[in-house]
Amino acid sequence: MEFNGIKCPVCSVEFKDGDDIVVCPECGAPHHRECYEINNRCAFDEKHSEDFSYEDIDSEKSNDNQENDSVICSRCRAENPKGAFYCARCGMPLGMNQQQNSDNNNGNAAFRNMFDPMAGVNPEEDMGDGVTAGEISKFVQNNTPYFIRVFNNIKNFSKGRFNFCAFLFSGGYLLYRKMYKVGAIITAVMLLLWTAELYIHYCTPAGHKMIELMNNYYNSAANSTSSFQELYKGIMSLDILSQLLLGLMYTLSIAQFVIRIVIGVKANRIYFKHCKSRISSIKSQNTNITSELQTRGGVNTAIAVSLLVVYFAIEFIPFFLTGGVI
Repeated sequence: MEFNGIKCPVCSVEFKDGDDIVVCPECGAPHHRECYEINNRCAFDEKHSEDFSYEDIDSEKSNDNQENDSVICSRCRAENPKGAFYCARCGMPLGMNQQQNSDNNNGNAAFRNMFDPMAGVNPEEDMGDGVTAGEISKFVQNNTPYFIRVFNNIKNFSKGRFNFCAFLFSGGYLLYRKMYKVGAIITAVMLLLWTAELYIHYCTPAGHKMIELMNNYYNSAANSTSSFQELYKGIMSLDILSQLLLGLMYTLSIAQFVIRIVIGVKANRIYFKHCKSRISSIKSQNTNITSELQTRGGVNTAIAVSLLVVYFAIEFIPFFLTGGVI
């Protein structure tokens, strides 16, 4: 059977020569193979028990799509307005489908939706715990398109996204997002680990010897194998306590890196849970909800700047303790 010109019911893209097409054995509906394999079932699976035939509605469906200017999400098969840039159900970008199904007159609409603060998600969408997407947007305030898409994916598919800012700033980022309790704990742990590492590195004989050995290593010609051997011999010549201190110093550094990785992976989920908890608490009180969302939400820039000052202070304390010789 020839399917050229017919649209795939999943991605709404017309079939063309050379496409790998799967035809449903029940109703005869054609699909791109990769679209069919997304859910491993026909797009019309729910209608099979109703004596459904794809041929009966093929032309009607094509006309409806043209009249309604709809775009079908290739991930969840939800129908979205033609000008939508993200799927209203799962938050997946619809840019490719939209470009293929939009005419030049709708180009500006697509561009506007790229900057939609709701990322194409319905403000009345339930995000769990009786909290809507619109309420979360008002609470988050800064960078709402990113968080609405991420939260929507967490809710619908349990798939988060690595937060690079949280990886870089760990507890400081959590405090910046007003997650004070968990942020204070992580910040305290990171500062303790970092301070201990710097103390060993700059304020102990073992650390001073390691600095001397590393300087000799980096100053040697082309960091040759022999220079590395000299570095190894220098470390092994230290007493047991000094070697243990150096091992502890590098263990502290690794521990900080591991914590940063974990925070980067978990930050968005923690923030999503935080948003829903705070919004639910606000809604349970007889207050001006909109005003409270704006007051309790958003970010705390002052605490972020203060933490940067503290970090820089700790970084330069060893310089002054050693009289400028590090």
